[in-house]
Amino acid sequence: MKIAVLTLTRDRLAYTQHCFSKLREFAGCDFDHYVLDQRSLDGTAEWLRGEDVSLFESRENVGISRGMNSLAEWANPMDYDVIVKFDNDCELTQPNTLRDVARLTMEGGAILSPRILGLNNPPPVIGELRIGEEIIQDIPQIGGIFLAAPAWVYDEFRYSENNPKWGMDDVEICHWFRRQGGTCGYVKRLEAWHYESTEGQRERYPEYFSRKDDELSVR
Repeated sequence: MKIAVLTLTRDRLAYTQHCFSKLREFAGCDFDHYVLDQRSLDGTAEWLRGEDVSLFESRENVGISRGMNSLAEWANPMDYDVIVKFDNDCELTQPNTLRDVARLTMEGGAILSPRILGLNNPPPVIGELRIGEEIIQDIPQIGGIFLAAPAWVYDEFRYSENNPKWGMDDVEICHWFRRQGGTCGYVKRLEAWHYESTEGQRERYPEYFSRKDDELSVR
């Protein structure tokens, strides 16, 4: 099983360092990590240059949708079995999380994630199903904090580059996938954290969220 992990970074170096460390600790498998840094000003790019990642550096913040399209093209999806969008504020806490979610993604042909804790507004669970022995919570749209998809998805799907710099990307890919007859859901047994929780992040990096709020409508 070949796995590519795609991550966008922009400042918050401490989060990137911590969450990348937890990714390596709890992955349970090999993976190729592709990172696009969107003009961080806090030393993030400099730190990433010394890490075992394929690093691409942008001269500006191109936003999530355009950034993910670029990462998908650089990674060449058809070289992989599973593509995982992994945010730099996703904290893994359980052994073999990446391995097990990727395996279930392949077996079920589904878009999957561990249950994400620490969200202000977690998505509703509308039912349950099984992939093998695993219980999957059926979610209309999972977030992009950890989003594992069969690699063919990124060969056929591209995010709209008319999306705002923040948002709409997760809605778009999940709705597109469901229209193809696919399932999106949380692996009930596994969990990960939106690191420090949404409110904790706002307290630690208020300027980051002020900038994010300003950019929500910028395309």
